[in-house]
Amino acid sequence: MGVKRKIWNIIKKRFKIRSRVLLIKKYRTKLGKIIYKKSFNTKELIDFMKGMGLREGSNVFIHSSWNEFYNYRGTINEFIEAVLSEIGKDGTLAMPAFPYLRNKKSIFNIKRTPTLAGLIAEEFRKYPGVKRSVSMHSVCALGPMADFLTNEHQFSKTYFDEKSPYYKLSKINALVFTFGLGKYFVGTIMHCADSILSKDYPYFRQFFQKKTTNKYQLQDKSFIEQECFIPSDDFSYFFTNRSHNRVIRNYFDSSKYKRLKLSNLSINCYDANYFINKAIELGKKGIVVYTRPNPKKYFK
Repeated sequence: MGVKRKIWNIIKKRFKIRSRVLLIKKYRTKLGKIIYKKSFNTKELIDFMKGMGLREGSNVFIHSSWNEFYNYRGTINEFIEAVLSEIGKDGTLAMPAFPYLRNKKSIFNIKRTPTLAGLIAEEFRKYPGVKRSVSMHSVCALGPMADFLTNEHQFSKTYFDEKSPYYKLSKINALVFTFGLGKYFVGTIMHCADSILSKDYPYFRQFFQKKTTNKYQLQDKSFIEQECFIPSDDFSYFFTNRSHNRVIRNYFDSSKYKRLKLSNLSINCYDANYFINKAIELGKKGIVVYTRPNPKKYFK
């Protein structure tokens, strides 16, 4: 182990730091609270979303960090209710709902297991009538397209393939909103391109080499199992903010990836269908957000 790694491990243990990313985020938030003082209400937040494409009848997917809503003068429920009111009875709202499991032996209970996708997603998960997909990368949805999004996820072979809610977002012209997650944050939908391309491209096949079996408890208390492909134990992929942002900034149409800021809160919005298809197109050329594995070894 290198000297720098040893020093970093000592610092982590001494100051109870889980990771550099979380440390940087913690102090960035502290600095933000000093710099950004302007508060905003629910109407202002919804108006921003409307300016980015939110409409009655919209199908919307939301990634969020409630910690970044510190200048918002409202509650989680007020925000969710406002979005649902704006999209109306013909619109569908969805959010990630991957489970929080205490240990490897825990069984994912579709009804009861909380999500690790943030406080907004967890509150939405508990809404009456919300559907939750059966997968370790579960999604919750409410609205006319909820069944379509969630009803085949247990048959996915990679969590992100054509049967997954993430891929299906492209089939219902969904808008993906991200709140407080960075300037060019995309989220799980990025892996849809990896999954689709893994069938024909060795580079992407590396991401899905190990077969795993997951067990789930359904709402009727019955159990089912799902076989899925995940990275092998000795394989790791990696990307930095710089490598990720470079691809989004240089190759994606800015009109399809909108970025605004309301006080401290970064709000991004992109078209799911455009993004998935563009990511697939770029992936075929070896243009990826990952720095490891190096695509140059596979694409000439």
